[in-house]
This record gives sequence, structure tokens and C-alpha cells, in this order.
Amino acid sequence: MKTALLISAAGLALFAFSPEAFAAKYKCGCHVNAKAGIEASSDPKMSCNETYSDFDDHVSIQESHLKIFVSDDNVVQGDKDMNIRFRPRDGKCLERVADGNEKKVIWEGAYCNNDSYKDLGQFKMKEKDGKWTATFEAKTGGKDYTGFAMFAVNQQDGKKYMQAVCLEDK
Repeated sequence: MKTALLISAAGLALFAFSPEAFAAKYKCGCHVNAKAGIEASSDPKMSCNETYSDFDDHVSIQESHLKIFVSDDNVVQGDKDMNIRFRPRDGKCLERVADGNEKKVIWEGAYCNNDSYKDLGQFKMKEKDGKWTATFEAKTGGKDYTGFAMFAVNQQDGKKYMQAVCLEDK
């Protein structure tokens, strides 16, 4: 079993979001050992609606018009980018997904299949003060969302282990 990693609540406020994103609330899928620190943060406010205990688990979070999924092979990262799967919900269409760190559109169109995911890659992870994040913006035919994945580096193997993936709670 891989060693659990913890991130400090103070380090959570270092995301590459616009100032208004910090006023938002986020639903998160959190590693059990990071849950307390994540929920202690108020900038942004995050709640761990789902938890996972192993770094070979997949994680998903859903909201009224969007569901995101991080596959088990993306929970541990050896490089600086990741894939996230997006699925529209409630009869809506996924219209656009952008990398929040790079401020770059990754995909745009009309994906209206509410039964399967659109697998999108190349979300760039950025490091600040030893914390790594990948951020995204997703537009649906109903609501627009922001989200992020947070990683901590394991000093033994140098890989990044996901502590949480969060989706704006709307």
C-alpha cells in the first residue's frame, strides 16, 4: 500500500483561480487522510462528499448538470499533466472544457451523451509552494463549473498523489 500524504489547510488557498472562485463552494472526492485538512479550509470552502482510501481507486463527483471522473491511472502522476473525464447530466450538453491553469480551451463542441464520459487530457499541473494543482472550467447547456485536483509529492518516489478532486457546488 502506498504511503498516505497530507496537505495543510493553509496551502489550499494557493490555487490558480480568479478571486471570485474563492467565494464558491466545492464538492470534493478526498483521500481519507487529507479529508480533515481539506474540510478545514474556508478559502475556498470544500466538503468531502466522497472519500477514497487507496491511490489506485477512481474518484467521481457530480453536480446537477455535470459529473467528473478521475480514473485510477490518473490518481498518481509521474508527469505534469492529467486526464479528467466529463459527462453532462440532466439532459444537458457539455459545450466547452478549458484548462484553468493554462487559460486554454481543451475541447469545444456539443457532447450530449448523458450516459458516457468525454475523456479529456493535457490538464497542466502547476506547482506553488510544494503543492500541485490542475484546474478546469466546464460549460454545459445549463450551468458553468470550475474545479481542480490537488496533489502532494511523495518524497520517496517523486510522484504526485491526488489528495482531492473538486467540482463547484451549484
